[in-house]
Amino acid sequence: MKLVLHVSFLLALFLSGCAVKKDISTSETAMITIKNKQIALSDTGFINRGNDYTNVQIFSAGSVLFNLEITGSNICLDGRCLDKLSFNQQFLYEEHYAELMQDIIAKKPIYEGKNLQKTSSGFEQELELANSHLIYKVEGANLTFRDTKNSILMRLKPLP
Repeated sequence: MKLVLHVSFLLALFLSGCAVKKDISTSETAMITIKNKQIALSDTGFINRGNDYTNVQIFSAGSVLFNLEITGSNICLDGRCLDKLSFNQQFLYEEHYAELMQDIIAKKPIYEGKNLQKTSSGFEQELELANSHLIYKVEGANLTFRDTKNSILMRLKPLP
């Protein structure tokens, strides 16, 4: 009897999940490329957005290879959470400003639109900072973010 109760409890815990579920208002599939000195991934993924919540996941063969969650003042990568500036320092090798990752994923101009050049299908920005050289392009639904000094590449191309 105790075994049945233990198995039932574990099954209920597994099926209900331990984490708080986030309300997702939009979800898109994309070919996502992320490269820095620590990781290099390029595969199909999902970009989920909700109220004060953004999630980027990359999958390969049905397994999650990369799970980035932005909520409130934190960014979590594969379950390890940091405040936004600390995350930027570790992932982008520069503090930048706290909302940079959200602006990139949302395809918004960065650094308050500094050096913004409008194009026929979007915009481009090139910024020379003390420890970074950023090239950021949004062309239609596609985006490319590069930091040539720190060997960082992020690319999102929505899939039909």
